[in-house]
Amino acid sequence: MKGVLKKVTALFLACLMLLSVMPMALAAAVESEEIYPELTVKGFGASSVKIYYEDDPEQKSLFYPFDKDRLLENVEKIDEYIFEAVKNQEPNILRSVIYDYCMETFGMLAYKPDGSNMDGVVTEEPGLRKKRDGIYEFYYDCRESPVVSAHQLQTAIDQLFAETGAEKIELVGSSFGANIVTAYMHEYPQNLHKIDTVLLCAPSVGGMNFLGELLSGNFDISAKGLCDIIDRLSEEEAFTEFFYILEETGVLEVLLQALAVPVLKMAVYEGVVDVARELLATLPTLCVCIPDEYFIPAMKFLYGEDYKDPNHTYAQTIAKMDYYHYNVANNSTQIYLDAEKNNDGLNMAIVCKFGVAAIPLTSGETAMDDGLVTTAVSSFGATCANYNEKFDDDYVQQKYTDYDFMCPEWNIDASTCAFPFRTWFIKGLGHGKKISDYNVFIREITTYDTDVFTDPNRPQFLKVRDDDPQMLEPIVAVEEEPEDLTFFQMLLAFFRKLLIIPKKIIESITKDIDFSIIK
Repeated sequence: MKGVLKKVTALFLACLMLLSVMPMALAAAVESEEIYPELTVKGFGASSVKIYYEDDPEQKSLFYPFDKDRLLENVEKIDEYIFEAVKNQEPNILRSVIYDYCMETFGMLAYKPDGSNMDGVVTEEPGLRKKRDGIYEFYYDCRESPVVSAHQLQTAIDQLFAETGAEKIELVGSSFGANIVTAYMHEYPQNLHKIDTVLLCAPSVGGMNFLGELLSGNFDISAKGLCDIIDRLSEEEAFTEFFYILEETGVLEVLLQALAVPVLKMAVYEGVVDVARELLATLPTLCVCIPDEYFIPAMKFLYGEDYKDPNHTYAQTIAKMDYYHYNVANNSTQIYLDAEKNNDGLNMAIVCKFGVAAIPLTSGETAMDDGLVTTAVSSFGATCANYNEKFDDDYVQQKYTDYDFMCPEWNIDASTCAFPFRTWFIKGLGHGKKISDYNVFIREITTYDTDVFTDPNRPQFLKVRDDDPQMLEPIVAVEEEPEDLTFFQMLLAFFRKLLIIPKKIIESITKDIDFSIIK
């Protein structure tokens, strides 16, 4: 009996000891396996080193943060000149103002043909900066090629490991920062085993359609896109609705094409494009955000038909653009897939944004967008309906039919993404905009091994809450019920029908007029 009692007592004491150390053991396990330092590479300008005049004792940046006084000095004048240029059909009124303003404000940011700064301009050294415990940021010269910045990023990563003693890190690239992270993955595949998660937020790796079209010599003003921008900026419902009526009936399109577009086209071509050639074309960063279909036309437009000539004035800059475009951007999805395949434990994750009107200057403004990058591009392959539209009722999810990758609003099919299980979409958050819960969400993705089905509060499709714009919530399907029209809405509906008549009249009058002839 005594022997049994001793054994029971010993077993009881052993259990007590085990239970007492278990919480500490579990905590240590979680900490060692999941919590790694996070290194972020932010978007264009947001993590820019200082670029300043050498005789400026305050070292005010020429790029970011902007010198607001210099930036805003002539903006009001430009508004006046736009009105006068359209009114008098004289694009040169606007052209010289745009050119002078841009060059005076940003001209010293240009590189010389040999890649050095303009005389009198100093650039701060790129490198690692600690923001707070466990969170670091890489600062870079946003004028440079992502490949050059990627080599500097490797130095920063080595420094981070040396400072923290960590086994791995989390690597986050936002917007243009994703371009640098992708270039790093291409240049240093042998070092990717040290990364736990690569998270790309609203990545611009695939380019921006509006930039590609503009720098290829295309320019247009979309009536619908203009209305969407007005809707975002104006708080007056009647004012916004008036423009939508003009757009829906075609009157706004006729007016734009007849009056504003020819004048602004010439002003942009002769003003902004001159600036692009004299300023932006000197910077290796210029063409990295141009989609593949526009790349060669853009290079010819900016540098001439001889842009491939090894003796070209900007041959060094062009070579940097070529290398990044064909080896990194055009190969980005394969770079990510190879990284996961060849590095056990490395996970790719993507966070996209959608439901924001595109810049209304190109033919692609109707695409699902985050204000700068189309959602199909930032998600690496999602199938999307047009902005403010839905798929047809008979649309069927294209891949992975055992899982639900359809947006409850029936406008995005995430099954066609490169990484459908770890690609999230956030509605109503512009390309460069962040809110407090968004920052928390990003940290959750890098800290925990989750996918879009792990947490019902963080599903694949999220949106900004209407009652709390700092928080995110799941998108849920809502049955659309017909609502009773107010008197004001009925009046607008009648007005829409009424405007069909003048639309037909205007079209018949203007159809044979050549508006390309400008005074």
